[in-house]
Amino acid sequence: MVEYLGELVKIADKGYDGYIYSKVRAYFSTHMTSQQIGSRIAVKSALIGIAIAYLIMSTLIGLDEGITAIFWLAEVDYWPHLLFGAFSLTLMGSIFGRLAATEIIERKKDHSWVGIKYGFLTLITGTLIGSTVGFLQEGLDNIGTPDNPFEDYYFKPLFWVIIFGSIPVLLVGLWFGRTIKKAGKIEKP
Repeated sequence: MVEYLGELVKIADKGYDGYIYSKVRAYFSTHMTSQQIGSRIAVKSALIGIAIAYLIMSTLIGLDEGITAIFWLAEVDYWPHLLFGAFSLTLMGSIFGRLAATEIIERKKDHSWVGIKYGFLTLITGTLIGSTVGFLQEGLDNIGTPDNPFEDYYFKPLFWVIIFGSIPVLLVGLWFGRTIKKAGKIEKP
């Protein structure tokens, strides 16, 4: 952007005010469009990831309980924490999706790497935000006891989410990056 603004300053010195306005407007309309593309596709990617995570948990629980494991969320006491975590994951996906689209569409970076990078960032930050709810509601009471609330509410969830979420993040991240790249070619003003 610095180079682009430098070019505009040179043109301004020559007295092309209408031209400058059109260039600045084109830059910001492209930037907003790429961010909108990224946010929209990131929310879809986050929802796909949440569905995959739900199916993974249903499969693991289903090894013991059978077909009723599909309704496991209704049977656990910490379902509000999980729902808030899913909301956090979707919100962080929207935020990181804007950044990813800027890198892929405007800076022409490798869509595969960018998709995977922001997939992991979304997974980690969404998990940490979701874990904070449980920590604030229940973990604060356990500080100073033999229980380690930081381990129970941050380390363990993050560890297991990364273990079981790595392959889905790789797959969804590749799809995410490729989809942003394609949408950027179609929807550019």
